[in-house]
Amino acid sequence: MLAINAKRGVESTLERVFNNAGGRFDTLEFVWSGSTAGIVFERIGATVKAKILFPAINEASDIPRAKFNNLIGYALHELGHAWFTDNDPWDDARREHGGFVANLINGLEDPRIELKVIESGYAPNSHALFEDLTNSVLAKHGYVQADDLKNVPFLLAIEGRRLNGYHINVPSVIDDAPWASDLHWALGEARKATNTNRIAEIAIELYKRLKQDEEGGGGKGDKPTDKPDDGEEGESGDQGGDQGGDQGGVNVNPDPDGKPVKGDGQDGDDQGGDEGGKDGDKPTDKPTKGRGKSDFEGGRDPEPSDFIEGELADSDVEEGGSIPNVAKPRFTKFTWR
Repeated sequence: MLAINAKRGVESTLERVFNNAGGRFDTLEFVWSGSTAGIVFERIGATVKAKILFPAINEASDIPRAKFNNLIGYALHELGHAWFTDNDPWDDARREHGGFVANLINGLEDPRIELKVIESGYAPNSHALFEDLTNSVLAKHGYVQADDLKNVPFLLAIEGRRLNGYHINVPSVIDDAPWASDLHWALGEARKATNTNRIAEIAIELYKRLKQDEEGGGGKGDKPTDKPDDGEEGESGDQGGDQGGDQGGVNVNPDPDGKPVKGDGQDGDDQGGDEGGKDGDKPTDKPTKGRGKSDFEGGRDPEPSDFIEGELADSDVEEGGSIPNVAKPRFTKFTWR
């Protein structure tokens, strides 16, 4: 289909989701501009103001059906963050423990919020769309190696979706990982998590275990060293549960270059983080046995934003030379109240 019709199709589909959500959006906007994919949202009480960003595309180009479905699946994924992700725990964990922990949160949170979208019933075909998007990412870039430490967040994102019941077109590698029992523990705990705060706690504990394992401390299979109380806040508590509570604030903020960044900055360019830590419970900058700090850096982004940007790159209006008037870049804004 023509890209202009694909754009209209994405917007009209999400309008139906907006109506199905029963007032959980105050406003929903779409922007097709630049080269960025992401979401900016603000939660006010039980409602959300959301703006979904897509790269600019040549409206006269062809968009295959599979790519069109991936655009809708991606938009639903990002709306899942707007509905079900809490900003503050993610930001706090990144500031205290660094970028790798932020990516671990991403890898565990993505399957959780997608399952919440599926269970919500707002988009009846969301399971199939999420499954197709996941397999499209794997088809284009392949899977990761089981012993690739920096790509543990991406591995968790895929294996968590497998636990959601998706048919994943690559075999699981988790049992071949040197940290298999720790990864199974984290995925099991994430399945029981009811909010982002609990996901952040699991990610921090997993990071400690991974560092301990790499130092030869034998953390695999051990119980968490400081496992948080299981009685975390419920669905309507201060952490927000399903709605994220009264968090306010914007969950994804553009950086100075205009790149959307989850929480306090979670794009794929900053994977390593600055592990601070002056007390015994916090990670330090001390290199692990046989591994350096760089082994936690540079992994694949668990979020599908880079994939969507790549999918639309060949339709970018800046690449095609002479383009009809209808296809020139423009700012498009749709607001439903």
